[in-house]
Amino acid sequence: MRIHAPAKLNLGLRVFPRRGDDYHEIESWMVPISLYDTLTLQPDSELKLTLTGRCAGVSADIQTNLAGRAATLLAAEAGCKAQGHILLHKVTPVGGGLGGGSSDGAAALLALNSLWRLENTEERLEVMALALGSDAPFFIRATSAVCRGRGEWMQVLPLRNRLYAVLFIPPTGIATRQVYERFDSLPDRRPSPDINWTALGDAGAEEINEKIYNDLAEPAFAVAPWLGELRDDLWQQTGRKIHVSGSGSTLFVVLDDPGEAAQMAQSTSLDMANRCDTVVVRIYRSGEYPARVVS
Repeated sequence: MRIHAPAKLNLGLRVFPRRGDDYHEIESWMVPISLYDTLTLQPDSELKLTLTGRCAGVSADIQTNLAGRAATLLAAEAGCKAQGHILLHKVTPVGGGLGGGSSDGAAALLALNSLWRLENTEERLEVMALALGSDAPFFIRATSAVCRGRGEWMQVLPLRNRLYAVLFIPPTGIATRQVYERFDSLPDRRPSPDINWTALGDAGAEEINEKIYNDLAEPAFAVAPWLGELRDDLWQQTGRKIHVSGSGSTLFVVLDDPGEAAQMAQSTSLDMANRCDTVVVRIYRSGEYPARVVS
């Protein structure tokens, strides 16, 4: 069995003060994009994990890699032996704010739930996914949604228009914990204004770019000043507002026209070749993401 584990973009992210359980309440519009890791599952009497692709900095240990942890968790819940060889091909960068590890864990839950014939519902898998990370429940259905709480409360947000994004992916990631710690330490932090998510679901790229913001952007730039410099340079070069996905380090801009996106990617990749990779992706609308299990 082979399954895709899509990356996501945060089209806006509001972060609220730390809760008593040490987590932050968030409110974020998350969308799946056409950038994905691939998990291939093969029969084996033991549980094994092999990494290929863009896997520098990714743990191959079953107990720490989120795909391996998902397999162990699912087997424990079902009272069965965890077995099978998971071959994980990485494309989504580590520490890029695109949810790659969480998506890998969710994909493993989906694939093994089918392979082991466990018949868990999507709702049950979402509950299990939360144990893997705050982003992980989103990836069970991988559909455009406003996510609240830690990220586990999802409200599907229909996306009217076909949209694309140009991603600017630096070679260095940022640790999410450091960004949140800096967020908590900001002396002049103010409550974020409300965002009319429903209206944005009907909007085109120009309006989305203008109205979304990310409460973790400034903390991310404080942790990694070079990222703020890259954002400013890209903003000046493209003439478009450049955003941070999640806690960084991936930057992006939303566009309506795939031709314009390709042209922007080509022009910026020449000037920014030593500072970031440039990738054009499609933003998938609700229920539009292709079949996850591809064979």
